Amino acid sequence: MSSLTALLDAAPGGRAVVIDHDAYAKAVLRQGGEIPWGDLAALTGHVARVHALLDPDAVFVDAETFYDAHLGATPDLVRAMGRRSRPGYALRTLLGDEAAAGRLVSTVRTLADSTRRRVVLSVPSPARWLMRAHDRAGERLAEVGADHADSASMYLAEWLGRLGSLPLGLVLLDARARRGDSATPESPERLADYSSLTNVAGHFGWTPAVRCDASVEVAGDVARAAVLPEAFWHGEHETPRDGARLVLTTIPADAQPEMVLMRRALLKEA
Repeated sequence: MSSLTALLDAAPGGRAVVIDHDAYAKAVLRQGGEIPWGDLAALTGHVARVHALLDPDAVFVDAETFYDAHLGATPDLVRAMGRRSRPGYALRTLLGDEAAAGRLVSTVRTLADSTRRRVVLSVPSPARWLMRAHDRAGERLAEVGADHADSASMYLAEWLGRLGSLPLGLVLLDARARRGDSATPESPERLADYSSLTNVAGHFGWTPAVRCDASVEVAGDVARAAVLPEAFWHGEHETPRDGARLVLTTIPADAQPEMVLMRRALLKEA
């Protein structure tokens, strides 16, 4: 049984709603404050509040924001990432940091145990994380070619191998553009281009997927997946009725709490 199948089977009605709630939770629950990635007890309490409010079918952990918080506390690592301008050096240095990888494992395992949910680990796609690591190190790339992305996928594969047997329902490679990105990948990213990464995920029984703006590619056709647009949380979009068993959605920071609760109830009824 794949990790995603286990997640779907545990969800009510066999359909899992995966919610990226970080921006909304920061705005509403934390009143603009940061998520306490560096304090595991406080983070566990924060996630408990989110789950009590939204009742998602999986724990959503954004590895990029976790690492951004880690970099904010470790300026020596930022400097080490910028020691060489070779494409990929910054990302390889970042992902090779043992302290960060160990803390991520502890964090994911604790959150999975406390919520009794599988975890969806959101990770920037290889091309995106390669570019953003260089940006963070002060060595902006003019372009990200297919060879660069392939090398980055191998760094990610090695990093995933150090995460051990975590209860991941999905490894979600986020290929969406973000404001401030310094470059655009040379070509769209697909799972077929990243065999080293998918092989590691398969070894641990994890299901990898690539998320784009309006679609999700799931490895092995384990489940039909759909993206529910942010407009849904503003009351401007119907509930999904296309038979998708995996629904990914992001609650925007400016969504109104009353509307969010109402729309979440509609999702449970759909």
